[in-house]
Amino acid sequence: MARHSRYVNGSLFNIVETMKVFDEFELYGTIYASDKYKRGVDIEYVHGRKDKKTHAIYILRDIEGYETIVKIGCTRCLDSRFHTMYRHVRNTTNDRIREFVKNTGSLSIYVYEVPTYTEDILGIDVRYSPVDDLERQILTEYKDRYDGLPILNVLRR
Repeated sequence: MARHSRYVNGSLFNIVETMKVFDEFELYGTIYASDKYKRGVDIEYVHGRKDKKTHAIYILRDIEGYETIVKIGCTRCLDSRFHTMYRHVRNTTNDRIREFVKNTGSLSIYVYEVPTYTEDILGIDVRYSPVDDLERQILTEYKDRYDGLPILNVLRR
């Protein structure tokens, strides 16, 4: 079983990780503080960037805090989420993650690629993915098990 920690009222608590779903995630890279870009973070990829339109669930773990899960999210374009959004785009979530990295330390990025399907509906090929529902289910299980969400997950869809 993996070690897991959780922030509660600003304090770090260690928990034995029992959500086996996280064992299926692969290390994708690291978000770290950097003066290279205006927003103050950069990303180092383990095996390079993923293809466009790769759907995935991702978890961000605090490298300095016993690999504590600090964010669980989903994306319909893994490359854009990290290479563009977290490095350059200003919004509440991206800003919060960048501030965490600058103030606390680097984050490991783990991903689980979610398959996409194409179905003929009314003679039109429609592409879809269960990525949103999978994220919702993982967050629900996490919240039920640990009585709260990771520190950088502020809303649950």
